[in-house]
Amino acid sequence: MTLEQRRVANVGKQVDIRTLPPGSPMYYYCHSCGAKTAAVKPENWDDPSSRYCSECLKLPEEERTDYDTWLREHGHKPVPR
Repeated sequence: MTLEQRRVANVGKQVDIRTLPPGSPMYYYCHSCGAKTAAVKPENWDDPSSRYCSECLKLPEEERTDYDTWLREHGHKPVPR
């Protein structure tokens, strides 16, 4: 699946952690395609997962453009972080 296809497939699938009760697991999303990264961590976790999913890590760095910018350009809200 291409980066563009992953971006389209991930629109709106992110959990808005601001709506979860205190102590809920924290979700981390790829900064390039919006997919959930490796793990869901507890709220007090102090070493966040990688900024990118395993698929986007395979891309050259210059191709890993910002997912929030892509969402705004396509009329969507940015990922809740």
